[in-house]
Amino acid sequence: MRSLPFIFRGAPDSLLEVAVFLTLEMTERHVERVHGYTINELEHVLLDVCEIFDDTISLEHNTLGGWSNINIRGQSNNLDFVLKLPCSISPHDVNLYNQLFDISLHFNELGIAARPLAKGQLSDTNAIPFIIFEYIDGIIHDSLTDFSDHETSLLKDCLDLIIRQKIPHLKRYKSPSDHVTSWYSLVENHVGLADVSQEVGTLIDKMKKVYPDVLSFVDSLGVWTPTLMHGDLWIPNIVFQTGNVILLDFEDSAYGNHLYDLAFLLETPNAVSEKTPPGIVRSDEMEEVNDLRVVAVSYIVNWSLDRLLSMESGLIEPNLSSEESRSAIIDYTRGKITRLKEMF
Repeated sequence: MRSLPFIFRGAPDSLLEVAVFLTLEMTERHVERVHGYTINELEHVLLDVCEIFDDTISLEHNTLGGWSNINIRGQSNNLDFVLKLPCSISPHDVNLYNQLFDISLHFNELGIAARPLAKGQLSDTNAIPFIIFEYIDGIIHDSLTDFSDHETSLLKDCLDLIIRQKIPHLKRYKSPSDHVTSWYSLVENHVGLADVSQEVGTLIDKMKKVYPDVLSFVDSLGVWTPTLMHGDLWIPNIVFQTGNVILLDFEDSAYGNHLYDLAFLLETPNAVSEKTPPGIVRSDEMEEVNDLRVVAVSYIVNWSLDRLLSMESGLIEPNLSSEESRSAIIDYTRGKITRLKEMF
């Protein structure tokens, strides 16, 4: 697994430090309470509501990281698993993880995803949804430049396998502009806009100014090919094992353009200034992948702004809403907006 040689004593200063800080935050956080439960209480609740456990459960106090969910490793008899809980404290759809369970099961049968073990709701008035996966051990690199030729080949084969799948009931983006407007609307219509801070408000205004250029550009790209894409392909979601690769977090899987995954991979924190390893993007894919980078960066900015608004509105679980995290996301978003402006 990733080796992390240092931790920050405060908010990071440079974009490189922001990238490393976010990676650290992605990797591990110490938690005492999650969605109102102590870790011990959560163990007992899971025993009551989850049929896969016959005896005791032991949950770790350090999470495995992640921004869209709280991921906690646990053991029960010979079972090594990851409990996934939502980041939001808002009322939840009880079917929140149904689609994730189904698509993960499909890809697990193909050997490229962790096996989902159970899903349900915690037995409280909020009926907090949960999903449980087998724990996946392997290597997660810090950078694309760390990928070996063999690992790059494994990843490309994995993505080619995803393209060929037909999974019902997934979201379909009709065009690049459909993707961009879908995520931009989350910021435009967010309940937190009424009380937004000056810092975040300034970032939103900057995105509003560049948005017409983004939309004009992606409108020129036309309709996407109706192929399946992972939707959140960045380095922390790629686990290499001997002769195999496992992808994590299929929540954003949808139909659109599969080359978006490569554009997103190249635009995530540690990748923009790096030389792309040979084999990641074929020569016949390069032009289209480069065009889709605009779509990927737009998503990154809008997702980040939506998260910042939710954090300021008190809608995010406290374990994912520290002041250090907020400062790092603000700096990261500022850099990505600058990146977006440079694309025109």
